[in-house]
Amino acid sequence: MKILVVSHGDIAKGICETAKKFFGASEIYYANVDLETGVKGLVEDVEKYLEDWKDEQVVICSDLKGGSANQTIANYISRPNTFVISGTNLSLILQLMLAQEVTTDSLHMMIEESKNDIVLVNDILANTSLDEDDE
Repeated sequence: MKILVVSHGDIAKGICETAKKFFGASEIYYANVDLETGVKGLVEDVEKYLEDWKDEQVVICSDLKGGSANQTIANYISRPNTFVISGTNLSLILQLMLAQEVTTDSLHMMIEESKNDIVLVNDILANTSLDEDDE
């Protein structure tokens, strides 16, 4: 399975470099919409990857639901064995890295779990302080 992260600017590149350097990812790639090449550059990069990967399973993760990168890659849903996810975070990427392959059900579960990692830490620390004061 290949993971392709797409974004505006360098977000995708940063996620991929982090996944590779800190977590040893090897099958993660990126493409982006930048000011120079715009959506056209994203399409060229994505097309090259997909051509190289032939029939391999691919999960494409974008940064922003409804953004230009996500709208562009949504066209690849018709490609067999391809899934498109928007609103990606590092938690989701780490879960994908651990999977040999995915299904719609496993992706739903991973997305829910990654949503749980988005929290207001102030609330967690405030609750922890209250719990400690109660003891």
